[in-house]
Amino acid sequence: MYAWIEELGTSSEAFSLFQSIFANTSDAILVIDKDGLIVTANAAVEKMTGWSKEELIGHRHICEVCVGMATCKEDTTCSDCFFKQVQIPSFEMRLRTKDGRQYPVAASSSQLPQGSTAKLVLILRDMSAQQQAEKERYQHKLTHYVIQAQEEERKRISRELHDGVGQALYSILVGLNVIGQSRINAQLKQHVAEIQQMAAKAMEEVKRMALELRPSALDDLGLLPAIRSLIKRVEQSFGIQVALDVRGDRRRYGPAIETALYRIVQEAMTNAAKYAQTDRLCIVFEDKGGEIVLTIVDDGIGFDPKQVETNGTGLGLFGMKERAQLLGGSVDIRSAEGEGTSIFVRIPLGKGDVEDDHSRPDR
Repeated sequence: MYAWIEELGTSSEAFSLFQSIFANTSDAILVIDKDGLIVTANAAVEKMTGWSKEELIGHRHICEVCVGMATCKEDTTCSDCFFKQVQIPSFEMRLRTKDGRQYPVAASSSQLPQGSTAKLVLILRDMSAQQQAEKERYQHKLTHYVIQAQEEERKRISRELHDGVGQALYSILVGLNVIGQSRINAQLKQHVAEIQQMAAKAMEEVKRMALELRPSALDDLGLLPAIRSLIKRVEQSFGIQVALDVRGDRRRYGPAIETALYRIVQEAMTNAAKYAQTDRLCIVFEDKGGEIVLTIVDDGIGFDPKQVETNGTGLGLFGMKERAQLLGGSVDIRSAEGEGTSIFVRIPLGKGDVEDDHSRPDR
């Protein structure tokens, strides 16, 4: 490369080439004199700052564009400014645009030889998109850990309710039954019977809570049996008829996929039962080999998804979308007032997302 540059020498071709590189590079390039005044800038500077070259060159000081360097301790500082250094190959600074916005840029600076009247070259690269992507990746990872921790805690509480509180209530019922069959007066027997009924109701409530938190069928039998069990509970509790149509292969999936799909169905059914004012619900579960497509439809009163999102009341809907996105999938909610609601879920299946052929199929 250097030999090629030397071959060009000081010819007009070399000047034209470097002029073209300066004008067309995507990084912003500023040349600043010893007093901090901008003496030249390329087209990328205009795009990045909103200032035209005519407004910058000879009229703006670098401190009008630079808010400060970023350090480990401070977001912006002017101590040890790059302008005081001979060369800084890489640092971060905050750029101020013409309209007053500020955003981070990756920068490098270098003093030109003394013969060039000690001018400084500053090269800037926009980092806002990169930082936004990094922020989204971090948020994505954090959400994954939160949901995972939530499911583990649900599983633990469900187990403790079933094995601890549930078993204790069962022992109380057995004891009350023994007392009720012993020789006691009618008034006391009636009192024992009433306590038995309260204990029985409490035990049913504990069972229901344990199932809502984490159904054992999901871990032991798989997604479809857990959904069928959920359908029965919803039908009994809300008087809704739910039709489940299963298409394609019936098999077990990875725990993350089964949990996410179960929670999405649970949230959709609960919302329909509470708010849709419908007595019918249809669920289509389709394994297409490379992806799972889940459709949940009701013919209820519907709602405006945009309004729910704007009001911040659709946390359940947001949770459904988050769960799908964590698996690389999507949730599309279509609804309008008076026209019912349709929820379309797509979850891609990778190699490790399906259990091998020797595992028990999900029936």
